[in-house]
Amino acid sequence: MTSLSAAMLSIAALAPTALRAQAPSTAQFERAVAYASRTDGQAILVMYRGRVIHERYIAGGSASTSMMLASGSKSFVGVGTIAAVADGLLRLDAPVAELLPEWKSDPRKSRVTVRQLLSLESGIETGNPGTGCGGPRSTWADAVAAPALAEPGTLFRYGPYPFITMGAAIERVNPRESLEAYLERRVLAPLGVKLEWRMTCSDGKPQLAGGAAMNARDWATFGEMIRRGGLHGSTRILPGDLVAQLFRPSSANLAYGMSWWLRGAALQTNPAMGAPGLGADDSGAGSTRGAARARMLERLKQRAAERRGAYNGGDASTRAANADWLPRDLVMAAGAGKQRLYLIPSEELVIVRMGPVRGGRAFNDDEFLAALLR
Repeated sequence: MTSLSAAMLSIAALAPTALRAQAPSTAQFERAVAYASRTDGQAILVMYRGRVIHERYIAGGSASTSMMLASGSKSFVGVGTIAAVADGLLRLDAPVAELLPEWKSDPRKSRVTVRQLLSLESGIETGNPGTGCGGPRSTWADAVAAPALAEPGTLFRYGPYPFITMGAAIERVNPRESLEAYLERRVLAPLGVKLEWRMTCSDGKPQLAGGAAMNARDWATFGEMIRRGGLHGSTRILPGDLVAQLFRPSSANLAYGMSWWLRGAALQTNPAMGAPGLGADDSGAGSTRGAARARMLERLKQRAAERRGAYNGGDASTRAANADWLPRDLVMAAGAGKQRLYLIPSEELVIVRMGPVRGGRAFNDDEFLAALLR
């Protein structure tokens, strides 16, 4: 094959993506707003090529209101971690024990890597997902001291301890500033956005797995920088190759990267459990009792949604079959109440959906995205 032929094939391969990259129309946005109004939405925002093109606030939401991100907070820990890698403070595939020496004496914890910790496949107890810090009166020290339950890389287990542990590890190697101060200096201030840590653990340290709040525009600005591989305008905040590592699938759950959910999670009502259920941080993921409870509550949720005319989902396999159109590069930060920050690089889109933390039971990602994008 000649170099010209190879180049033509490369252009042909890229052409469909380029042709698809267009902004959702006003009519499409209005469909998404209508869906959001039926499913407890308060803020809906669409950013295309770095510019806000659609924005609506309903049911008490407003442009100036910072809303709880719930587990959407976790993605900031992942971004703080790759910033620390770029700054030479740590390595993704090195043992966490290099940062937390007390782990060296444990035969399992001593082999857990930074990547495995943030991909939720460390095998370490992750704490109760519904309590923010892992349990009543829990502290950062409790997270660091959590026991190993399985071999590293063999079990996906969702919960707050890994993110709190990562925060503690970054502070160990960067003792001159808190994790909050590091994130502010390294990422948030250059973006011109404000992140509030409204909830804390019993020791007064931030609830890294679910305690942050932000307004919709600031969350979208943060997402746009990640969508562009670490660029904000012409300023490089993070290396592109490290941003890409956030979306490398966990070996124990292909729908999860490093603190971010991947495309497959949009086809599940409860991606943390790998089956229909509650929101991603609403249940005891990984337990048989939690799975049974989630299935029961899913059935109740469907019945309530059907009465309101808001449910069109069906089981996960049916939804997956009907959602093959979803972009393969879709990723999201997700939290209770169906807080969502969607990034679609091939479409040059960033989409925000926010609402009450205790709301959104009738919301499904694929239905919302279909209303907006199809």
